[in-house]
Amino acid sequence: MKNRILYVIPECYVDTNLIEYLLDAHVNHQHSCTKVISNLKGSYKDKFAIGIIDRDKKQMGYIDECDEIAKTKHLTLLKHKTQNHYLITIKPAVDGFILDCALMQSVRPEDYGLPSKMKDFTKVSKSVTSNIDTRFKNLFKALRSNQEFRNLQKSLEYMVINQYNIDQEELKQIFELS
Repeated sequence: MKNRILYVIPECYVDTNLIEYLLDAHVNHQHSCTKVISNLKGSYKDKFAIGIIDRDKKQMGYIDECDEIAKTKHLTLLKHKTQNHYLITIKPAVDGFILDCALMQSVRPEDYGLPSKMKDFTKVSKSVTSNIDTRFKNLFKALRSNQEFRNLQKSLEYMVINQYNIDQEELKQIFELS
């Protein structure tokens, strides 16, 4: 049975599949950005937590309470000013991030039974079962050498291991240079 890392909180089904693939663990899936933020402010107030949300919608006020640590083309790593909370935003959204990474790696989603057109890919990724869909896991495996995938994975692993002892400069280097 896989480890459960409940303080890692992604917002949607395909995000959950991606983060569980990268960490090889079960995480605390939520159904929306609002629920991720509610968990950070509620259940994880005064505790370590990592939220992962898409940055395609209206920005939430919680982001204004955070400082930017590092940024890549699609990912932004933020740290709350007073809480031990980290927030990773994905722009424009996780499905666009995945398709862009596939394009950069010359990986065809069709080879994994997934559409390559954004509209169709998004429709499949929004499915309730996309969090356990092996087609996505196989696509993620093909994308594991993508720089941003590695940045995201190494940063998450570092934060999970170091929770309350995170060195911001070391994390920034991992996030930007993995």
